[in-house]
Amino acid sequence: MSITLSSLDEALTENAHLMETLLQQQQYDNALLCMDDRLVLVARLVQLAKDEPAQQQDIATLATVLTIQEASMSVLATSHHQTIFKQLTLVGRANKAGRAYRVNSKEF
Repeated sequence: MSITLSSLDEALTENAHLMETLLQQQQYDNALLCMDDRLVLVARLVQLAKDEPAQQQDIATLATVLTIQEASMSVLATSHHQTIFKQLTLVGRANKAGRAYRVNSKEF
């Protein structure tokens, strides 16, 4: 299967948009699968750079664009991570309060 730079560029762009959408919809399991797909696409890009030395300049340009995309997605993922952590903290506090209530209610 021959992979072209333009098809990889298109696939990586679609992947970035899909991942952003999944994170915004809080579909974290699907976003993780999308991240796995992205790693495969990046590995294919690296292989293309090895196989097609004549395209290395174009591949380097695409890699620069991808670096910017990755930074943006990292910020988005970090934001969602913090939101999830805060929600888990609230759940933990609610569980503690519930246990304290049950223990205290049995004393009376």
